[in-house]
Amino acid sequence: MKNAVTVTGLVPADRIGRTLPHEHLFATMTYAYPATGEEAYRPITIDRLGEIRSDLMTNVNNIHLDSSCGQALELKKAADAGIDTLVELTTEPIGRNPERMVEVSEFTGVNVISGTGQYLAHHQRPWALEASREELAELMIRELTEGIGDTGIRTGVIGEIGLFEPVRPAELKVLEAAVLAQRATGAPLWVHLMNVPVAADALVVFDEYEPIWERTAFCHMDFDIRDLTWHERAMERGISVEFDFFGSVWLPVDHYVHCPTDPQRLALLADWSERGYADRVLISHDVCSRVQFTSHGGYGYAYIPTIVPRLMDQMGIDKELLDIWMIDTPRRLLAWADS
Repeated sequence: MKNAVTVTGLVPADRIGRTLPHEHLFATMTYAYPATGEEAYRPITIDRLGEIRSDLMTNVNNIHLDSSCGQALELKKAADAGIDTLVELTTEPIGRNPERMVEVSEFTGVNVISGTGQYLAHHQRPWALEASREELAELMIRELTEGIGDTGIRTGVIGEIGLFEPVRPAELKVLEAAVLAQRATGAPLWVHLMNVPVAADALVVFDEYEPIWERTAFCHMDFDIRDLTWHERAMERGISVEFDFFGSVWLPVDHYVHCPTDPQRLALLADWSERGYADRVLISHDVCSRVQFTSHGGYGYAYIPTIVPRLMDQMGIDKELLDIWMIDTPRRLLAWADS
């Protein structure tokens, strides 16, 4: 039996269980999105929640998830609601914290899987921008098979690998390196798409470098569901399509203006499932800011296991689909290691 690689060790495939495949526990985007002015540093208070939800990057505290945010208590609520595994897709440049992930995992009993690789070009360190494709792949392979630095804590997925819009050469280089690392290890690959049509750029790389299609996922495919061309092309190749904005608290403005509602998400996913694509669906929240935590008026990590089943009941959608989307599909991607 293959195993998932978690921050606390190997977990057999049959113990991966109900999974949130795209979340963040510890992260900081402050240096890539340098909010300025007095307002940027004000505490997050209830009278400012609406303002911050309209633009998550305007408040430094909101996009800095350090050890003061109560992540263990937040994740414990999801554990109590039936979540067994969480994939933590924060990469090194944006605040990955493997030691704290171990603490959160041990406190909550949730399997936590950490990611390796580089994010968007404007988040990358200078050394990564200058490194060769092979050097980047070598580091990913080492973190997957040996551990992060001298911690001994292994990563269990590649990603999230970032592609902006338009895609920058540095990002394509990292994606090429990610596929090399995937082919060398068998590890799953998560690709962040800044908008759905960016899938076209990723597929060009994939056609040349040949990923393990059934262990590859496209993130944020619920940015826009008005045109399903790239969603369906991805699924036809065997790529899993991830709808990871369930329970979003931000307002549908600017970059998110075409985001669907959760009932619209569920209706489309149910339709795809009826058409034979149920095993190509992943669902998550992408918690990456403080206003998404329950302590700041958000839904936290427990929205899907607590609210989504009720929505499905009200919409007449078979709740057994959740077992495919949250157990079967994640298990296929995450169980890759023999040792």
